[in-house]
Amino acid sequence: MSTRFTQFLLALSLLLNCFVLAGFVYRSWIAPPDLAGVPPPPPANRPSPLEILSQDLKLDDGQRQAARPLFERYAAARRDRVREIQKIREQMQAEMQKPSIDTTKVDALVDQMTPLRSSQQKENLQAIAELAPKLRPDQREKLNRIVSERYGSARPPGGPGPRRPPQ
Repeated sequence: MSTRFTQFLLALSLLLNCFVLAGFVYRSWIAPPDLAGVPPPPPANRPSPLEILSQDLKLDDGQRQAARPLFERYAAARRDRVREIQKIREQMQAEMQKPSIDTTKVDALVDQMTPLRSSQQKENLQAIAELAPKLRPDQREKLNRIVSERYGSARPPGGPGPRRPPQ
């Protein structure tokens, strides 16, 4: 009786293992991906390009205090623009999930996003131009070098950009 009971438990264990394995296979290769989930928002504490630039230029405390109104104004405008762009992205995502994609609606949404991205780029450069007079000559030279590398270099779309110099 003991061998029959052991065989019965072994058969149950084998059956359970088969079900678990089948679940993994289904979830990994067969089940459709979950597209309904909204991607998580970017972290709130992510520094803006202007703050990254100020860190690269190693601004002293006096320069940071003088540039604080510029940083705050820039950050507020950037947050508003990012919200607008995110709304358009969500509309595009909803349109792309439909069974039949209406390309005219998608084209219109892309056309709405283009001026927002353009104005964001212009605001970046305007803020950099406002920051430049507050810099020492050596920082201004470094600023010119950084701006030419980050904004002026030709790179393939989606390709890697210029590398940052080691700090």
